Formats: sequence, structure tokens, C-alpha cells
Amino acid sequence: MAAVLDAMAPYVQKLITDMAEEEVSMLLGVSGEITKLEDNMEGIKAFLADAERRRLTDESVRRWVSKLKGAMYDASDILDLCQLEADNKRTGGNCMEKVPGCFQPFLFCLRNPVFAHRIGSRIKELNQPHDQIRRGAAEFNFLANSQNRRTTADAEHSSSLKTMSEFDETAIVRENIERDTKGLAQVLLNDENHHDLKVVSIVGMGGMGKTTLAQKNFNEPTVQKHFKVKVWLSITQQFDEAELLRTAIEHAGGVLGGAQDKTLPTRNLTDALSAGRFLLVLDDMWSDKAWSDVFCVPARKASQKQLGSRILITTRLEHLAPMMGEYFHQHHVRPLDIEDAWSLLKKQLPPDQVVGIDRLKNTETEILKKCEGLPLAIKVIGGLLSTRYPSERDWNVVLTCPTWSVAGLPEQLDSRIYLSYEDLSPQLKQCFMYCSLFPKGEEILEDVVVPMWISEGFIQPPDESSSHEHGLEEMATEYYRELIRRNLIEPAVKYSLTGYRCTMHDVVHTFAEYMARKESVVVVDDKQAATCGCRDGSKIVRHPSVGQTISAVEWVILQKQKSLRTLIIRSSIKFQPGDTLRSFSSLQVLFIRSAGCDTLVGSLSTLKHLRYLHLEDTDVSRLLDDIHNMKFLQYIHLLDCEKLHHLPRSIVKFVHLRSLDISGSNVSAMPKGFGGLTNLRSLFGFPVYVDDVVVDHEGSSSWCSLQELAHLSQLRQLTLHSLQKVPASWMAGNAMLSSKAHLSYLELNYSSASGHTACHGGEADEQEQQRQPSVIQEEVLEKLCPPTYYLEHLVLERGYAGRQLPYWMHAPASAADFKSLRFLQLERLPCCTQLPDGLCFLPCLQVLVVKDAPAIKRIGPEFQAPSCLSAGHTAAALAPPFPKLINLKLVGLFDWEEWQALRRLHLYDLTNLTSVENFPSVVKLDVFRSPKLKRISGLSSLHEIRIVSCPNLEVLEGVPSSLDSLALQDHDMEALPGYLRAVNPRYLRLHCSKKLYRSLSSPGSSEWSKIRHIEKHDISYNENCGAGIFRWRHGAGVLHGLYRN
Repeated sequence: MAAVLDAMAPYVQKLITDMAEEEVSMLLGVSGEITKLEDNMEGIKAFLADAERRRLTDESVRRWVSKLKGAMYDASDILDLCQLEADNKRTGGNCMEKVPGCFQPFLFCLRNPVFAHRIGSRIKELNQPHDQIRRGAAEFNFLANSQNRRTTADAEHSSSLKTMSEFDETAIVRENIERDTKGLAQVLLNDENHHDLKVVSIVGMGGMGKTTLAQKNFNEPTVQKHFKVKVWLSITQQFDEAELLRTAIEHAGGVLGGAQDKTLPTRNLTDALSAGRFLLVLDDMWSDKAWSDVFCVPARKASQKQLGSRILITTRLEHLAPMMGEYFHQHHVRPLDIEDAWSLLKKQLPPDQVVGIDRLKNTETEILKKCEGLPLAIKVIGGLLSTRYPSERDWNVVLTCPTWSVAGLPEQLDSRIYLSYEDLSPQLKQCFMYCSLFPKGEEILEDVVVPMWISEGFIQPPDESSSHEHGLEEMATEYYRELIRRNLIEPAVKYSLTGYRCTMHDVVHTFAEYMARKESVVVVDDKQAATCGCRDGSKIVRHPSVGQTISAVEWVILQKQKSLRTLIIRSSIKFQPGDTLRSFSSLQVLFIRSAGCDTLVGSLSTLKHLRYLHLEDTDVSRLLDDIHNMKFLQYIHLLDCEKLHHLPRSIVKFVHLRSLDISGSNVSAMPKGFGGLTNLRSLFGFPVYVDDVVVDHEGSSSWCSLQELAHLSQLRQLTLHSLQKVPASWMAGNAMLSSKAHLSYLELNYSSASGHTACHGGEADEQEQQRQPSVIQEEVLEKLCPPTYYLEHLVLERGYAGRQLPYWMHAPASAADFKSLRFLQLERLPCCTQLPDGLCFLPCLQVLVVKDAPAIKRIGPEFQAPSCLSAGHTAAALAPPFPKLINLKLVGLFDWEEWQALRRLHLYDLTNLTSVENFPSVVKLDVFRSPKLKRISGLSSLHEIRIVSCPNLEVLEGVPSSLDSLALQDHDMEALPGYLRAVNPRYLRLHCSKKLYRSLSSPGSSEWSKIRHIEKHDISYNENCGAGIFRWRHGAGVLHGLYRN
């Protein structure tokens, strides 16, 4: 809580000092109080760091901090009211075109004597508790800040070197985890006692890697194949039975039903699990309650029909498995030894810090001893060390820090997490604690939490320059990624279209909840609402997050909390007629998902301080025109609100608006004048609309909503919908996309209906072709050229009917301009016959998706090299193709016949790849670490093939008899794959296990019979004690060489 003050105090003080001295002196009866408030702020600010540390163990300090926090919030609200009054006086109700936080409107409103007297009295009242708080600080003998506190910017020289592409979301020691995975997989697949339901338990301390090991087994290809029904559930300490049942039925592919009691859902879950041999994973079990009350009956009944089914649990408790079943197996996760721990620690550092790091081995050993072999602790401390210069002095500062042992910290909290927390800047501490509002196991989406932080005032410019206001999203994004770098949140999916999706480890989440406990609470059920003080209002809660069940919290309980700053509702809570938001006068963030909240819409305008409005998957059907009274509103997100058909005209008055998202709604038109919202950074779901009038060649008698985009020069993210409605290219040109210098994300959508447009032949005359939708769409798309240099994501989908893509997507423009493009998706292109040229030369392209493009028959030379390249363009020609490509998806190319120019195909770490087929021009193929790969076929020109760690490959066919070489490598391979009998390469290179190596050294063995027809061999193995290699030449009858090193 004091961390929040540490960041908030300078902000409030800045608002005060922004007032010009000569103007303050004109405010009779107010200037003295303002000066006093400033002095109080200055006096208190110096003690906040020490207060933050001492509040953990000193209840009186905790109360002092709480009082100060309340006074700060009051000051913030008063300043908001001043700005509102000023805006009303100056503009007659329209907000000034200035981002909230600048104090000039305060001066304007205080020229009104009546308002000046009223606000002066409020400030005087505010100063009284500040006086007491400041005097109280003296009694505690707080230490003034003496150290230079680290900030995100301070650490930028080191942490920024670890780029996002280098994050290892598992960051595990591969040998240990692979060994344990293989052993547990055998237990899960073993049919011994198969008539009985077996419980497999992974046991270990928090942060030991239990969930990681369970995930590895759950995703293991042999396990996935063995079990038909697979269900993964996270069991929190305060789970809800109804929600748990509903989620289990969904994941098992069953029917939910509508019963209110447990009888029908339990029966439905039984039926869903009975559909096939099942694996039910219960992650993070704290007791047997979830098993005995929810899953025992349906699981046992289903297992009688599906023999060999399994329950896999992760827990800290050894006694759980015996309580759950007669047949059980326990696997204890072991702490890492010092060498493995050192290997894991190095993975957390930027690459340049790892070079020569072994010189710090002694200091590192002492640090790792304090981590006790726990992977989570090692990762968190490694994240902290990544912000330090790798020197003996800097690492010793961490080693000798007294925060390793904190008196008064509850036993269930990890002091190593606290050490990392203490190293955060005040602003970053706020952001970290705010993440605790997302329940354990739930994803923390970057594009959701970043605007929340900004709306709460956590993100402030680093200096006096107002120009930084335009980079708030960029600053907040850097804070989010700093938490990733420090391993306080972990990417769940490496990257989505609009940002990272992270989760917070349970141990870290418990710590964050504890640090934020005085103001924040995650409420799952009515019982918890009572115990946390929400029901009777005995506790002042400012940031509640309401859980996932229908009857979780009655609305009347929340309305007792008059000081809410945040309200997050993630449930189908039943709002009744007459329910309002009027009680929450200080609310700044409102997030409601999957709730029937249309009855609340009428009271939205009473939320004068609201900055962030997010309504998702709700029954909201309209926004009232008085919504413009929420003058501070910066974010309006109305996702998947299918009943919403119109936006109020007053939305054009939100000049502070930074983001509007109406994706998934049925809004078909934007109000005229929308283009005046020049502060917009993100605009999702923008519908194209054209006046229903005759369009002449000059366009003088028509209006298209695209022209409203012309002056939105600050846009970073933009999605356009219903582009098939644009009747003329000049209308698209009016959008002036090329002038959006900051644009990094662009999505261009057509209606799904246009995806079925017939692709006309070339017989029609020119006049007839001009009336064809494909020609019009080609011209329109040509005019929607973005500023290509900074563009990172480009999506074209939902039925573009053009035969060809625009010139700006083709080389040489693509190779020269798309320097930052990382994601390209082309979907539902029914008539397009050619992909963009030169895609392989895009230096940052990581994901390429082409889906449902039936007119593409071949991928020729233009895919790998721009068609305009001549012999003189050697630099481009010599560039490595697709240098950063991670994911290539080609789906629904039904008429694809050949990839004409492709000669070499390298497939690495494709964990979901199941087949490689029909590449007739490929000469060399490398397939590495693709555990689900089962089939390679249809490579009629193949000369060389390398297969590394693809244990499930069963078929290799359709390759020429003249195959030159085959290299096969798998350290765990104990038997040769059967497909070797069907191929006859001139040369075989085999790297296998020692067991297989010894078997093959005897020419009469059964394994030898699989390759005896191959003329030349190189067979080898590796192990810690050495290596053996021999060469056998077919027909010579002797062993030509055996070497050891």
C-alpha cells in the first residue's frame, strides 16, 4: 500500500505545483491551503519507502499508511472535480482538449468565487488529516529515503537486452524434466490394475515445478493419443463447485444443461467422461474437497465403462492420493542440484551477461543456496539479477541484502519473492499488486491490464514534459514486459495479435494478494464476501474482483463499499431492475464480463471519475446520450455485446478517448464527427458505412465513415470491418492510412458473405469488369496502404474478393518497407491467385498464415524472391530466407498443386506438426524436434533428409530410390523405426542410444536386419563417459573402425 503512496504522492504534488504562483495568490482563502497541502505532501513523501517496509510488521504503521492513502485518494477526487468544473465553465459542457492531469483548468474554475470557496473548504478539510498524518510520521521515526531507488528506466541498460523473443516461458532444465516426464508417462499409460481408477500424484513444495511437469505429461504425444477425453482443471483454494462442474463438462466436450442443482451437471459430466478413456488433471489441490464433493462420483462411474482412465493431481500434500483412491502412485519433485540450478539461473539473464558469467560462480553458489533448489525462486532471483551488471560487487549487493529474511512475513509467503518485489520501482509495485485482481490461473492480458494501469494513474511521465502523455501505452507496456523479464508473470501464449497473455504463478499470486490485501480482494463466493468484510462494510475495499459464479455476491453487498476505485465482475451475476452504479462515485475502472448488466446503463453517467469502461459478452443494448458527462473516460471497450446496434452521438465529445473497441457488436455506423477524437490510440471494430445516396465520380453527394479516420494521426491499432461496402477507391483514400505514422497493427475485414463471391473469368468486356466486386475491392485495398515501416501486424480476412493483392504488399515494397512486420495473416481470399512477392526477405516475420485461398494453385519463385529482382540484386538474393519465421500455416489451399521454387525446407521445434506431405520440388529436408510428426510423404525430388528427435514418425514414403543420404538422430532411440525397411538411401548416418548402438554392432541382430540393405552407414552414440563410433560398409563383412574419445 505504501508503494502506491510512493508513486501517488509525487503525482498529487505535481498537480499542485503546476499552478502558477501569481494566479494562486489571486485565489482568496484558497492559496494558503494549497500551499499547506503542498508542504504536507513534500514532508510525507520522504518517509514512504521506510513506511512500506515497516508496515509488514507494525500494525500502527499499517494504520498510518491506510489513513494517508485515504487522504491521497480524496485529494485526487477533489482535483478531478476542479477540472470538471473548469471544463464546464470554459466550454459550456465540452471537455478541454487536454489529457487529464494538467492543472490549468484548476486555475480557471477557481476564478469563480462560489466554487473557489467550496473547493477551498474541501482542501482545508483535507489538510486537517494531512496535518495529523504528518505529525504521526514524526512519532514513528521513519528513515528518510537515502538510497537512489531503482526504476524501470534505471535498469533499461541491462533488462532491455533480453528481448521478448528470447523469453523461455518454461525455462526448465530439460534433462530433469524430460526424465521425469518419461517416467510419469509410463505410469499413466501402464495398464496394470487397469480395472481400477488410478490416482497419480505429483507432490512438492510451492514453486518446485509440479504444474510444469503435469503440463509436459498432459501434452506428451503418447499420452494425448492414449486418452480420448482429456480435462485440465486448476483447483484454487476457494473454488466454486458449480463453476468447477461447468468447466469440467465443457472441457470434456459434454452438454452443460440448465439445472440449478448438482444432479444433472454431475450426470452430464459422467456421460462426458464415459465417451472414452479419460485423463482428468486436477492442478494445485489443497484438500480432497474438490474430489469428494465434485469429481469422485462421476469419475468412478465413468472409469467403470472406460478402463485404464487416470486422475493426475498436483499438490503439496502427501496424504491426498491415498485419500482419493486405493490405487495410487506418488511422484516427488526433487529440488535442483547446484549445477542444474546454475543452468536455470543463466537462462534468466540477457545473452551478453551470460558470456564470462562463470567468473561469478562463488557468489552465484551462495545465492543459489538461498534458493534451495526451487525453480520458481531461482527464476525470480534470476530476473532480479538480470537488472544488475554482472559483477562481483553488484551480485554481492543482492547476496547480502537483509530482505532475504523478513521478520513478520507469514510462513506461506516466500521471502525471495519479497526480495524481488522490494527491488521494483514504486510504479511497478502498483502494477504488480494490481495483477492480483485476476484470479489464480486466469490469464492477465496485456491489452486489458495496461489501460487499467493507466486509468488508475499508475503510469506517469518520467519528467515534466507533457509530450510523454502520448506514450502512456508504450510506458505501461514496458512495465508489463518488465514484470515478465523478472519472472513475476509468465507468458501463457508466447504472443497474441494484440499483446502477451500471461499468468501469475500461484506462489507469486499469493504474495501479491497479501501485499494488496488492505484494499484489494478477489471474491469467489458469498462466504468469502462475509469473511473479508465485504458483506457488512467493515473493511474499506477499493479494488474488488468478483468471481465466476452466478450467486457469488449480491449487488447490495458491493453497494456498501462507497470508496471503490476499481470494480471487476467476471460472472453472470443477476442485476435487478433498479440496481445502479450511483454508490460508486469515485470509480475509475469498471470491468464487467458475462453479466446481464443492461439495467446499469442508465446510471453510467454518474461515474464522474471513470477512466476505463469494459463491458464484454453482456446484454447491453444501448448507451445513453448523457454518457458524455463522464468527461475523463479514456477507454471504452464493448466486446461481443451483440445486442448493441448503435453508439450515442455524444461519443464524439470524448476528446480524451484513447481507445474504442466495439468488436463483436452489431454497430453498423459511426456518428459523424467521430474524426474529432484525435487522441485515439486504438480503434477496433470500426464499421465502414456509406450514405445511401448516388455516388458520382467526384463523390460530392456522399459520405463514407472512412473519411472520419483522416485526422486520427495517433492511431497505433486499427481494425476496419465491412470494407466490401466501399463503392469507390477515392473514399478509401480519404482515410489517409499512410499518414498514420505510429500504426503498428492493421486488420482489414470484409463480410463473410463476400467470401462466397464468384470469381469471374476474363471474358467480360472492360465496362462489365468495372462493375465486378473484385475489381472495386482491388482498387479500394490499393488505397488503404499503411505506413509500412513500423507495421508489426497485418491481417486481411473474411472474404476479400480481389484477384490480386495490392501493389504495396508486393516486392520491392515489401522487402524494402516492411522491416518490422512480425505477423501476416491472409484468410478467406476466394479469388486471389498469387501470394505476395519476397515474403522470405522480411527480416522480422515470425508468423505467416494463409488460410482458405482456393484459387492459389502453386507457390512459385515469387514467394521466395521478388519477381523484379535481376542478377544485379545480389544482396537481397543472398539474404537468408525467413530469418525469424517461427510458425508457417498453409490451410485450405484446396487447389494447391506444387511449391515450384522450394528446394530446402527446414522445420524446427514444431510441436504440433503431424505430417509433411506433397513438396515435389524439395531437395533437402530437415525436421528437428517435432514430437507429433507421424508421416513424411510425397517428396519426389528429395536428395537429403535429416530427422532429429521425432520419436513418433511412422511413415516415410514417396521419396525417390535415388535418395542420397538419410540422417537419423535420437539419443533415446532403443529400436530402429520400421520405415527404414522401405527406403534405400545411399548413405545412412545414425545417432542413437548406447543400447541400440550395441545391438547394431552385431550384424546378425534383429535391428540390423532393418538396415542391412543400405550400402553405407555411420552409427554412433554419446554418453557421459565417452562416445563410440563405428562404420560398416555393406558386403565387406568386417568392422572397419571403432573410435573412442
